[in-house]
Amino acid sequence: MQLEIQALPSSLMPTARFAAAAVVALGREEALGRRPKRLLESGLATWQQFRGRMGSLELVELLCEDAAVTQPSGFARPAEILPLSAMPPSQVDAWLAQLPALALDGDGEDYVTAQAKRLGLSTRMARSGLHKMQSHHKVLELPGSGGQLSYFVARRDGLFLQDVFTIACTDWTELALAGFVSVELGLSGAAAPALVDPQLRAVRDAGTAFDFVIGITPDKGGSFDESKLRGWFPHATVLLV
Repeated sequence: MQLEIQALPSSLMPTARFAAAAVVALGREEALGRRPKRLLESGLATWQQFRGRMGSLELVELLCEDAAVTQPSGFARPAEILPLSAMPPSQVDAWLAQLPALALDGDGEDYVTAQAKRLGLSTRMARSGLHKMQSHHKVLELPGSGGQLSYFVARRDGLFLQDVFTIACTDWTELALAGFVSVELGLSGAAAPALVDPQLRAVRDAGTAFDFVIGITPDKGGSFDESKLRGWFPHATVLLV
């Protein structure tokens, strides 16, 4: 499930990564019947009726703006990247031509993994090492995985993302992935339970009593060792995978 990114100036690559992920997320929403078909509509028929001089770039911008009204966590542009209008129109034209050939209605875990790769994030984690969790638990996902672990647990155990999980992120890329995870899990309205907090200062200051702390092991790129985490969260079960 890939979209090709053209050779672009380095300053545009973060914008291209987010834009590609947003296009795929919109396409998946349409393929699964969660949104009316616009990007996947044959011949872009509705768009052709009123686009005037606007092109594919403006279509993607408008669809992202519309989706951000109800799902801001996934589709609102991160402040750290350039507006989508900075993208070359030829790049967006190429993406829309490639989009129908993608397996947009495939397995959710494969989709989330592909989105992580698209945003340049690691997918090296053994999800099978995570214990079963329940709806009354409070779970902290550590910076480094961007909601991939929360998605796996929530989907497997039938949990509501916003009620159980807090997703701490290293930067905007992880926050963006957490947003796309929230869209995939059907969260709308309120923002996803995610924040940029690479050193966990805000999470620790909040004083939430977590039942589980989950994240990536240091040998796979995780930033925290188990002993430090047990000191910070003495009543939580720490699971590094």
